Amino acid sequence: MSEKKSGKGRERIIQDIETVEQAIKAEKDVEVGYHNAIEEHVLLWLATEEDIIESYTQLIKKTESKKIKTNLGRIIDDSKKHILMLTSIRKSFDKIASDEHRHAKMLEDLADEFHK
Repeated sequence: MSEKKSGKGRERIIQDIETVEQAIKAEKDVEVGYHNAIEEHVLLWLATEEDIIESYTQLIKKTESKKIKTNLGRIIDDSKKHILMLTSIRKSFDKIASDEHRHAKMLEDLADEFHK
């Protein structure tokens, strides 16, 4: 990792890219290093929201308390919204990963041009 500061006042995450091989590696590393980790966590979060909905739905069926039913119902509604938002986030990250994969392929296709 470079200790050179970027123009944004932070340390750079990657060194200056000077070769097509480094560019290809950077594009592929983004997908492996970030997308896969984010995907895993979003999927776990989605599963958690689904479990909450299922559990609270069962609790509502078991109680006579209007207050409990109302509050758990609100939480269920929020969790359903969270699922929609997380699904949207997941699709956005999938698009980014797809772009990174396409970028790596484009750079691989240009490798010969760089070496002329």
